[in-house]
Amino acid sequence: MDTSNPEATGHVKPAQPFAADAAERLQLALDAGAIVGTWVWDIPNNSVTADERFARSFGLPPARCLSGIPIEEAFTSIHPDDHARLNQHIADAMACGGKFRCEYRVRQPDGCFRWIEANGRAERDANGVAVRFPGVLMDIESRKVAEAERDQVSALLRSFTAAVPGVVYAKDRDGRLLVANDGATRLIGKPPEFYLGKTDLEILEDKAQARQVMATDQRIMHGGKAVQVEEQVDMPDGSETYWLSVKAPMLGASGEVIGLIGSSIDVTARKTAEAALLQLNQQLEARVAAAIAENEAAQAALRQSQKMEAVGQLTGGIAHDFNNLLAGIVGSLDLIKLQLSKGRTADLERYLSVAYGAAQRAAALTHRLLAFSRRQTLVPVLTNVNQLIGGMEDLIRRTVGPSVQLGVQLSAAQATCLVDPAQVENALLNLCINARDALPAGGSITVETFNQALQAGEPLDAQLKPGDYLTIRVTDNGIGMDEPTLAKACEPFFTTKPVGAGSGLGLSMVYGFTRQSQGQLKLQSQPGAGTQVCLQLPCHAGQALAPAAVATTSQAPTAKPGATVLVVDDEPSVRMFVSEVLGGLGYVVVEAADSQAGLQLLGSDTRIDLLVTDIGLPGGTDGRRMAEAARSRRPGLPVLLMTGYVEPKALEDCPLEPGMALVTKPFSLETLSLQLSMLAREAPQSGSQ
Repeated sequence: MDTSNPEATGHVKPAQPFAADAAERLQLALDAGAIVGTWVWDIPNNSVTADERFARSFGLPPARCLSGIPIEEAFTSIHPDDHARLNQHIADAMACGGKFRCEYRVRQPDGCFRWIEANGRAERDANGVAVRFPGVLMDIESRKVAEAERDQVSALLRSFTAAVPGVVYAKDRDGRLLVANDGATRLIGKPPEFYLGKTDLEILEDKAQARQVMATDQRIMHGGKAVQVEEQVDMPDGSETYWLSVKAPMLGASGEVIGLIGSSIDVTARKTAEAALLQLNQQLEARVAAAIAENEAAQAALRQSQKMEAVGQLTGGIAHDFNNLLAGIVGSLDLIKLQLSKGRTADLERYLSVAYGAAQRAAALTHRLLAFSRRQTLVPVLTNVNQLIGGMEDLIRRTVGPSVQLGVQLSAAQATCLVDPAQVENALLNLCINARDALPAGGSITVETFNQALQAGEPLDAQLKPGDYLTIRVTDNGIGMDEPTLAKACEPFFTTKPVGAGSGLGLSMVYGFTRQSQGQLKLQSQPGAGTQVCLQLPCHAGQALAPAAVATTSQAPTAKPGATVLVVDDEPSVRMFVSEVLGGLGYVVVEAADSQAGLQLLGSDTRIDLLVTDIGLPGGTDGRRMAEAARSRRPGLPVLLMTGYVEPKALEDCPLEPGMALVTKPFSLETLSLQLSMLAREAPQSGSQ
């Protein structure tokens, strides 16, 4: 700066008193904001007058500053590196006139330098020569420190972002990009000077997406928590790329949020791999589903094959046994016919006895088959099983013989079950006979009863309900069974006995009866260790009925005069047999071959005192429904139902009413006569209409 004698210019202006400049300096201070001193430089006289704060800022004596000092003395405390720049700014202001602004460092009394900012103006005279230079000082040390920190952070960010792959950037609180790495430049597709200092709204073409990004940034800065998101970005080349972005608030030295730092990496390869893996998993799932379907089809085919094999075995066994029985029946009838043709009657009773015995065995075989298939007709009543078994003890002892020791332990406290007592007797007798046959050299058989509370799971078959069960257990110490034999033990016609020694239907009949009675059968056996068979029947609340008296006579009372019976059956031989028996008892018999004919007679004025009908009838109405219709028209009409087979549910849904009875085909003359005589007692004295 030129500080030569201003008198040489010829434009010396007397210095104004310092007090006269007070208002001007005050205005300058107010315009500049916070200040640390004011000055007025009288250029022609080279005198700088300044206030006390100016003196402290430059480390000068306040009294001298108030009276005026040369400009060179004021410059002694300015940092040497800032002299050239300051002189240039003063020269520019004096040459052009007007405002002056310069930042420089001033040495403090402690020897440290502090940043200040000088603001003033150069005033010129009419000839354009600078004559006066007022101004103020501002302390900018804090700002310069902050700027230095910012520059240092920016430098660190630039060095960091240059080494980090993907996209790294920083934004201020208003969303303006402060710094970004090369990855950000490639993503935007423009040089840094295009996007630095701008917001997403100025950079992105999709304004809706830009607003959404800026809203997310503001939420992160206000919330103070980092967020990770996956987004699909449109690249400059028109392609779409997936980016995994992490954004976090950027904090200043005081902990205040001053912006946001973000980073993104390209995860397109990972997303592509995930999509391929998903597609592969879907293909594998489809293949597994197809394999499962194929396996299920194979299992179904196997089950069907096994079913057909079992049906073949069953039908073969039935055919074998029935052929043997029919041979006895047909042969006996042929011999009777031959003897009658010769006029001989001596051997007729023997032949009839053989034929009748074969027919009874055929009926028993059919009964066992129905029991196995759980389709036999049961007449369940509340039965005290302990009393029933106790009444059978002598019969069982005689059956198993003297070489077998029989033990009976009836410890069940709750022994009442809703069962068919005749079938319980038959099942227990079959089990004891099987146990006896497993003791060729003698041994012991134990019959026990006890109660068990069975729950759903392994101890109870899936079709049965949890609850209290009565268990009838028959145990022997005989030869036992191996696993393959035990697995087939309940199959029909399966037997380990020699040919002709058993039909293989005993245990299968017990199994079918038990399941039909809502119970289950359990087998345990080991070779040489004997066998244990458990019949588990659901207990039933209620009072057991007293055992029914067994009829010992086949003489049925004859019918009252004029008593009429309607016989309905689609089988002519059955109608003939029943009609003959009824006629022999003195009944007037009316026959019908189907339900429609029977309903017409029941709806007419014909006298009918007793209805005997098959349950399975053609004509659209079964015998059970026909009987209900008959009793609605003729209240109290006695009904005898006949059946060779009936769905158990039919009788469960419609139990027999008083004045109705059931007889199972084939039945004997004695059985039919006894049932008819019992119902006949309820028939009215005169015709019923």
